[in-house]
Amino acid sequence: MCSWNADCVEEIDAQRVLGYALFKDGKNTRLSYHLEKFHSDVAGRSFHNGRFIQRMREKAATLPNVRLEQGTVTSLLEDNGAIKGVQYKTKTGEEIKAFAPLTVVCDGCFSNLRRSLCKPKVEVPSCFVVLVLENCQLPFANHGHVILADPSPILFYPISSTEVRCLVDVPGQKVPSIANGEMAKYLKTIVAPQIPPELHDAFISAIDNGNIRTMPNKSMPADPYPTPGALLMGDAFNMHHPLTGGGMTLALSDIVVLRDLLKPLRNLHDAASLCKYL
Repeated sequence: MCSWNADCVEEIDAQRVLGYALFKDGKNTRLSYHLEKFHSDVAGRSFHNGRFIQRMREKAATLPNVRLEQGTVTSLLEDNGAIKGVQYKTKTGEEIKAFAPLTVVCDGCFSNLRRSLCKPKVEVPSCFVVLVLENCQLPFANHGHVILADPSPILFYPISSTEVRCLVDVPGQKVPSIANGEMAKYLKTIVAPQIPPELHDAFISAIDNGNIRTMPNKSMPADPYPTPGALLMGDAFNMHHPLTGGGMTLALSDIVVLRDLLKPLRNLHDAASLCKYL
C-alpha cells in the first residue's frame, strides 16, 4: 500500500496478518510472510471493508483538488466513439451530467457499465456463504486460515478484535436455501465437522444467529475494447476467485500503476493518443 493511505487501516480495529495456515485431513501447517527485512509495522491487514473505504474517502476529501460527489451513474456519455463523461442520479433523483477528459470506470463485479468497454464473459464457478463468528480464538493468531475441505475450501480470517469472517465455498450457482433451513442444515452437517474444533461452537452459534449471507464468486478474463476517454479497472474489468483475499491489495496496486502511468502526462484532452498510451 502506498504510504499516503497507510493510516487508513488505523482506527478501524484492523488486524495484523502475518501469513496463512492450511488445514487438510486433520493436519495443518503455517505459511508465514517473510517480514524479517522489513520495518516492524509491515504486515498484512484484514478489516471490515466498508470501514477502510470510508477512511479512504475521508482522506481523499482533504485534498484541495478533489471534490466528492455521490450518486448512481446511469450511463456513460459518448460522442463519436469517445467517452466524454457520465450521467448520474443524485439521492434526490436529480439527473446530472459530469464531463471529463478521462473517465475511470470501476463499478465493481456487478458493473452495468462494462458492456460498452469490454467483452464480458462472466462465469460463476461457485458461491461464498458468509458468516461472522464472534469472540473465538483462531488456531493461529494473526493468520488467515484455509481449510481444504470436501467439496471445496473454507476460509477464516479476523476482521476485528472480536470477529472472524468465515467464507464457505459452495460449488455451482445454486446454493441451499436459507429461508427453508436447508442452508443451516448443510453448514451443520457437511461443513461443521471439517473445521478446526476450536472454532466449532462459534461456527454453530453464527448459524443459529441466522445472519447468513451468500455472494456469487465470479471469474472474468480482461478483454477490453480500448475506448478513447475511458479506462476500465477493478472487478468491472477482470475477476478471479476471491479465495486468497487479495482483491483490495490488487485494487491499490493497480491504482499505483495507473498513477505512475499518468504522472508524466500534462494533457489528458487528446483522447486518441491517451487511449493508445494507456
